[in-house]
Amino acid sequence: MLYWLNESRLWPILHPRIASVVSKVAKLHIRKHIKDPELRKKLTPDYTIGCKRILISNRYLPTFNRSNVDLITEGIQTIEENAIVSRDGKRREIDAIVLGTGFHADPRTYMKDFTITGKGGVNLLEQWKEGAEAYFGMTVKGFPNMFQLVGPNTGLGHNSVIFMIESQVHYVVECLKAMKSRNAQTMEVKPEVQERFNDWVQKGLENTVWSSGCASWYLQDDGKNFTIWPGSTWRYRLMTRTVPTNNFVWKSKSELPVEPHSMASSSEQSTDFAVAK
Repeated sequence: MLYWLNESRLWPILHPRIASVVSKVAKLHIRKHIKDPELRKKLTPDYTIGCKRILISNRYLPTFNRSNVDLITEGIQTIEENAIVSRDGKRREIDAIVLGTGFHADPRTYMKDFTITGKGGVNLLEQWKEGAEAYFGMTVKGFPNMFQLVGPNTGLGHNSVIFMIESQVHYVVECLKAMKSRNAQTMEVKPEVQERFNDWVQKGLENTVWSSGCASWYLQDDGKNFTIWPGSTWRYRLMTRTVPTNNFVWKSKSELPVEPHSMASSSEQSTDFAVAK
């Protein structure tokens, strides 16, 4: 029940007209729980619903009606030993600060100190300098035998990403089985297959609320959505149940080039074929 309830939230995200209706319902919900007009204004998002992660809670809004809770949107100017001073100059005594730093979703940021080298000495982050791309978020052209979990465009804004991870683990295992059955040492997605797939992904993201002009961690600086899967999770699972063998190049040990390898420290070492997660 929870799965299908969450999955139903995808429809307003994919269809902005439906989103506008849901947005009106959400604003009525805020009006119902928050009586103070000024407070209600602060708590009402100024972007299309679904553009950022939707909060699911029946305790969040009522919390702001409590006498011992203040919502301060001015921002903090300075932090003193026992107080904070907001930008409006007001000083408030405090006992503790909980700092919610968030996280980086762009692999070009969180993998900047993690070197992966592919064929011909190509660095993965250098290949991704214009934006991260992969085939079903798991395999990348030029990087044989590299499998990722929750890679580019397999994140979600409406359901549990664990469902996606389970689909991906199954797919990777099927890849390994296919390699074994072919006596292959490596498998690599064909460049044209990856490009065709990512063109399909980006087209699926057009005209959705994610592309409605808001700023969110789903988007890179130029507005490209490198994070979100543009459809239902059950569709992703069906598409990754089997490995489309014709979309990969399979090579046996005898077909691989012999390249000299030198010893390197753990901080300097990189591999031609790597597994990342």
